[in-house]
Parts: sequence; C-alpha cells; structure tokens
Amino acid sequence: MEDEVSNRTEALLIATVNPMAKSEISTALSIDPGEVAKSLRILKKRYQDTSLEIKMIGRKYKIGVRDKYSEVAFKYSESEMDKGELEIIGLLFRKGKSYISHVERLRGRKAEEELEHLSKLGLVEIIPKGRRRIVKLTRTFFSRYGKGLREKVKQEEQVTD
Repeated sequence: MEDEVSNRTEALLIATVNPMAKSEISTALSIDPGEVAKSLRILKKRYQDTSLEIKMIGRKYKIGVRDKYSEVAFKYSESEMDKGELEIIGLLFRKGKSYISHVERLRGRKAEEELEHLSKLGLVEIIPKGRRRIVKLTRTFFSRYGKGLREKVKQEEQVTD
C-alpha cells in the first residue's frame, strides 16, 4: 500500500506543471495528509542517488532534475513557453522588472495572454503600482530554470537579431 501511495504521488508530481502543496496532493489523491508526507519522504529516498529530486518551492513540491544535471536536461527539453513568452522572460531576465506597457509595446496584442500564462506557471508576478502595473520574475522562476535559461535566452536573441 505504501508503494502505491508513493507511486500515485510520484505520477501526480511528474504530470503537473505547477508545484503542489501537501493539501493539494492529499485532495487530488483522496488520501490523508500524513500519508502525503510519508510518500514524499519515500520519494526523496528513492531519488537519493539519481538525477531527479523532490524540489520544494516555497511550501509546494515538484519532481525535477537536480541542478547538477539541469544543463543537459534543459538543452533537450521542450519548453512549456512559446517563443513570445520566452521573449518576455528574456526582457525581464535582462532588466529585472518592467512596466506591462513596455512589454505590450514589445509583444503587441498577445502580451496580456502571454503574461497571464506565465503568471499561471508561477514564473512572473504582476504588481500594481499606482495606475500602472509592473511585471517581474518570481523566485519560482529562478529555482526552476536558474542559469539554464540564460543560454536559451541568448539563443533566442541570436535567432531574432
């Protein structure tokens, strides 16, 4: 039974794009929160000597590639972001933060939709500032992509130049 709960937890964390809290895992799998904690411990032990790990992002969990192996994995992975979203990420990566109006000038009509998708992925945060709004990269973005994205951003810049 213990393996079954761990396997179901593992499948859920691999399948989801966004990290999940213990309570969300408990609800999704219809299991006790104590069982979720136990299954996470089992999975951490299972992945101890592998390229995968249970990543804790804030108080949420996701299965991901260890930093040591992220460069090779990122190089060959399909991005969950389209080219326009990568352009926005590139802009924010270089500038740190930007007014949404600047992003809209760069991306046009699609900017609002792209920003909404990036926000759902937990990669950008939109902060009201008076009548304007500022967009910036989140800690989730940096913990998920870190330095691997720097190379992808450079590649996108070369293609668009």
